[in-house]
Amino acid sequence: MKDLKYINSKLHEHFKELIPKNDLYEVLEYALFPPGKLFRPELIYALASDLDSLTKNHEYFASAIETHHAYTLVHDDLPAMDNDDFRRGKPSTHKKYGQWKAILAGDALLSLSYGLLSKIETKPNELLRLFHESTGAAGLIFGQYLDLESAPKNIDDIIQIHTLKTARLIQLSLSGSNILSGNSALPKELIEELGLNIGIVFQLIDDLTELTEEINEHEREINPFLNFASIELYSTINNCLENIYRTLDENTLTNLNDICERYLNKMKSKINDGEEKIKTYIHDFDKELLKFK
Repeated sequence: MKDLKYINSKLHEHFKELIPKNDLYEVLEYALFPPGKLFRPELIYALASDLDSLTKNHEYFASAIETHHAYTLVHDDLPAMDNDDFRRGKPSTHKKYGQWKAILAGDALLSLSYGLLSKIETKPNELLRLFHESTGAAGLIFGQYLDLESAPKNIDDIIQIHTLKTARLIQLSLSGSNILSGNSALPKELIEELGLNIGIVFQLIDDLTELTEEINEHEREINPFLNFASIELYSTINNCLENIYRTLDENTLTNLNDICERYLNKMKSKINDGEEKIKTYIHDFDKELLKFK
């Protein structure tokens, strides 16, 4: 299994390979680097390593996923969408360079993600079709549309938005890595279900850890733990966790388990450290209701 330093170095290498050194280069580099947790690329590398099938095709695919993710964040931060001034500890792209440059940078990163897909030599049509279905008007972008259109009315609405906006890209990461693994691949439905469970847990726990800090009015309006019955949200998280642990264990996905465990331990620690702050928002909060390992 390759480490984060290696994954980041490949992302830099692929970026430089396809992006010309013109006036837009600096804006794109700012928007993409340093990358975030690289969680999705890590999933790609981890599954390929578990299936003993890691190739340069997986590396290009991982860079395509991270580049596409970066494009969504640049556009999400714009005033017309989530209106965030900071991203990953620095001014968001539109605050640094202005809105029109940020919009074009997002467009260029979107285009770059497909350019990176074009470098893949194995099953390109199948991957391209899956990429489009997962990220386009039936997937991630529709999730963003629902998220911005109106406040969720119930937990089902929340799960639908999280499924489309967050889980689709995680499902795509695992499914694409599985496709590229060829004869070593696991059943398609198993991988899709695993990705769905990881994606929903990822987003719901992120929602909860938002409450370990001071939140703004927008977060108050959209955070599911402040608007719906917490016990139902805990139940959703726990069901997903149970499915994740079982699938990883039954299929001996050691590297994938390590990535998920590291992320969940980090979130568990953040919840423990911020427990008193969370209780100022959720008075009956009980961390023991969350069934982490």
